[in-house]
Amino acid sequence: MSAFIFRKTLLFQIVALGHLMSLLGLFYSTLTGLTLATFYMFNKKAAHAGRPLPVIFWIFAGHLPVFIVWMLLAKSSRVTPAYFLPGLSVIALTFAGNFLTIRALSLSPFSLVVPVLGLSPVFTSIIGIPLLHEWPSAVQWFGITLAVLGVLWLYAPPEKPWDILSFWENFVREKGALPITLAALMWSMSSPMDKLALRQADPQFHALFVMTGFVLSLGILLGARGEFRVQGIARADWKLLAVTGTLGGLSYVMQLMALENAAAGPFEAIKRVMSQLLALGFGYCLFSEKITQPKLIGIVILSVGVPLIVL
Repeated sequence: MSAFIFRKTLLFQIVALGHLMSLLGLFYSTLTGLTLATFYMFNKKAAHAGRPLPVIFWIFAGHLPVFIVWMLLAKSSRVTPAYFLPGLSVIALTFAGNFLTIRALSLSPFSLVVPVLGLSPVFTSIIGIPLLHEWPSAVQWFGITLAVLGVLWLYAPPEKPWDILSFWENFVREKGALPITLAALMWSMSSPMDKLALRQADPQFHALFVMTGFVLSLGILLGARGEFRVQGIARADWKLLAVTGTLGGLSYVMQLMALENAAAGPFEAIKRVMSQLLALGFGYCLFSEKITQPKLIGIVILSVGVPLIVL
């Protein structure tokens, strides 16, 4: 009976995905997941290049050439006055989300950080209850439960993969767990705001506006704190920061193109599931992180739970 219910649920997800996403949307959503995971991987490497805020500034200053070229290639732009409220909101969420993500990557293993961003759809669903008076369905509640359980399972001790009581204790003890959970909360609000902004402006204008506002705001903050200088970043790290910034810019371009061709739910499902799977592979191949039984179990549970929430 349980196998029948699982097959029926999986069939429902596939049918829903087909209705809500074009082939172009699927293509851009897949590219977003790939470029985002690669961007986070380079962030992990760049996190130790210097103090957090200057590193973030130079990484995101590296986004700007990508967006300027994209804007010039478009040759025209559309924007209405109603754009600026969601546009400014995205700037604030981008600042908070990226600061928390880079902080978490500097504190904890890559394969224990990136999958936690799968909690973003959980936060979106929970926030929708008081703000939009939208209650999750029974299937969505099941997905929320699986997503939370999957994240906690990542932190189970390898020698006791089925010791449920130890999950929470290990999660709380991990230094990067809290900042990446807060980052997931920021990103849970960012995609809907991106979607609202794109109704009032072209994606090229939105990307350039958000990143220019973000870089200017951070530059002012660094100047006020006396940290706006290149000292402290080694010469060898500048190439790393430039590559990281370019990848981040390409990732955001793919995200905006995906949101123009797909509903937010299916896009979020593909993006998060791909980044979770790649986080495990990147962690093993590039950072010598072990693929343990709890990590595998947690990733599988997350990869089932997230689509149940958003589809």
